[in-house]
Amino acid sequence: MDGFSWRWAARRAAWALVWLLALLALAWLGLRVAGWLPVSPQAEGPPPAPTTSAPEADLLPDPLAGGQAGGQAGGQAAPPLPDVTLTLPRTPTGTDPTGRGQPDPTPPVSPVPPPAADPEATGALEATGTLEATGPLPLLNRLRAGAGVGAVQAEPDWQAGCAAHARYLVRADRAEHREDPASPHRSAAGEACAPGHYFVSSQPDSDLRRALAYWVGGAFHLPQLLDPRLTRVAFGEAHDAGGAFRSAAVLDVRRGLNAPDGQAYPVRYPGPEAGLDLTVAPASASASEWPDPLVHCGLKEAGAPVALLMGAGVTVRSAALKVNGQPAAACLLSAASFRGASAGDTQAGRGVLGAQGAGVLLPHVPLRAGDRVQVSFGTTAGRVGWSFGVR
Repeated sequence: MDGFSWRWAARRAAWALVWLLALLALAWLGLRVAGWLPVSPQAEGPPPAPTTSAPEADLLPDPLAGGQAGGQAGGQAAPPLPDVTLTLPRTPTGTDPTGRGQPDPTPPVSPVPPPAADPEATGALEATGTLEATGPLPLLNRLRAGAGVGAVQAEPDWQAGCAAHARYLVRADRAEHREDPASPHRSAAGEACAPGHYFVSSQPDSDLRRALAYWVGGAFHLPQLLDPRLTRVAFGEAHDAGGAFRSAAVLDVRRGLNAPDGQAYPVRYPGPEAGLDLTVAPASASASEWPDPLVHCGLKEAGAPVALLMGAGVTVRSAALKVNGQPAAACLLSAASFRGASAGDTQAGRGVLGAQGAGVLLPHVPLRAGDRVQVSFGTTAGRVGWSFGVR
């Protein structure tokens, strides 16, 4: 045709194709940023754990969180805590290194009669379920009193069962919240105590006092020790010189949850008056805690937990820590944010924290005698803060 150029037409078509591809790329990028495109499961995961500055505004309650404040009165306003560093969770790696002392979110088991004596027990085996005046019960009640929580009593009818579960742990060389039905060391009463706390050790002289110190330093065991609904407990202890686990201690914190909800919340630990006594409580977080809070925090070690329990229906959203007037790095564990080494760990940890509306703060550096500490938690029921001393 007159005046028509194939070269000109080809050039125009090429430029049109380039512009079309560019527009498609921009549209794809916009959809991905907006979150409208699916992400491969292998690529999913939380962002890395930067240390960020949390301004005071982050400590205000979230009006969209839906938490209920009913029955949660009594929180005290803390002094301003601006620019406090917190550590956010990062992608969990690894697996649970041990089953030692695992908290179990399953409901309590109904009590059953105590077991008969084990006539086939051989070797150096000792199992006890007694609570002397100088034993772990006074120490547990001292801990609870320091947090403003009422004392618990020993339940004699459960003692033999808890001693039986401790005996099962050392005789079967198992670390678990159940008893294998096929094991010759299983007993019905031992199974009834199994959902509570346990502690196993290769050291022959480990006892209930050492176990209690471990539980106090555990981010997921501590809230259950401080539960204001708990009124009755039972301990058990066993030793076996012939096994891999030579000592075991058990504490039933499930069947004694009898008090009505909401009567003693919030619970603050360490309490503002009692403070943190390092001669009784540990300075560092317990090793081998399950679920492992250090995976969530991206740390290898941390200071002992500082905890707030608000009661069911309340969620802790943020927290801040000052030591001797200076912002201190700390890691927050809550039902809204905790992420464990696996989906099962995450579910278990969130279940323990959510049951009491708990927030647990792990200082990056253990607190020391003479420190003066200010802590503030932002919750869906308001902000709760207090100060305490360390001695």
